[in-house]
Amino acid sequence: MPFTLKRVTKLENYKVTERQTILSIALSVMDVKQKVIMRVCKLLLLTPVFVSLSYFQGWSLLPILLVAGLLYPILTLPIEIWFARNHFDKAIEIFEKG
Repeated sequence: MPFTLKRVTKLENYKVTERQTILSIALSVMDVKQKVIMRVCKLLLLTPVFVSLSYFQGWSLLPILLVAGLLYPILTLPIEIWFARNHFDKAIEIFEKG
């Protein structure tokens, strides 16, 4: 499973911003059932992280929240790539047209 868009073989010839655009197109062409399953998987992954944040109080929570905010895309991007992998061909086709 690729953890970054750089490792997706279908997207090797594109720049970083183009890869991100293609990923967003691929996610938008997914059917509703897949989107719901993807979001539930992301929720299951993130729930323990945010529950653990409830143990911190006061100003000590601020740096922890900053780190959690920075880790969010790192944790969720592989899930999005995995669910979008079947739609990259169609997304590339749409990207090339427009």
